[in-house]
Amino acid sequence: NRPIDCDQMTTTGFIWLVREVALACSPLLEDGASFVSFIDWRQWPNLVGAIESVNLRVNAMVVWDKESFGMGNGFRAQHELMCWATKGVSKPGALNVPNVLRFPRVEPTWHPSPKPVPLMEAILRVASLPGGVVLDPFAGGGATGVACLRLGRKFIGIERDPAHFATCCERLRAEE
Repeated sequence: NRPIDCDQMTTTGFIWLVREVALACSPLLEDGASFVSFIDWRQWPNLVGAIESVNLRVNAMVVWDKESFGMGNGFRAQHELMCWATKGVSKPGALNVPNVLRFPRVEPTWHPSPKPVPLMEAILRVASLPGGVVLDPFAGGGATGVACLRLGRKFIGIERDPAHFATCCERLRAEE
């Protein structure tokens, strides 16, 4: 009932958007720093191609097991994929995080596709270093920002939807 803006774009539009975001983020990354993106399995090859086209290195496919299946019929998706890429050789913050992460989905009350804060904390333990800066160009409901505050990372969030931006700011203020 509440689609995410631009969630129904064409494949060509999706590839263009991801490539432009990766192209804009790449110069901001230090050597070894991470670029992370969530994606549905159908767009995985396009995501990887767009990320690699700006010379970022894809290191891993991570599966978020949501512990319950979603909409659809037949084999209904219970997972979401995450691509972990880096600028050059990775410099992970942690070495003991599996590539299948089990966290229950969050009820979509403040955002149509919220991410659980504990999931984002697990990802950030690998994809960032304590005291480092994390940029989320699709900040949504603010889970990445809350995880950053809890883990001692600096956070820069960008969100084009004013309602989601307000929610993100509220959640960050409540966490401080």
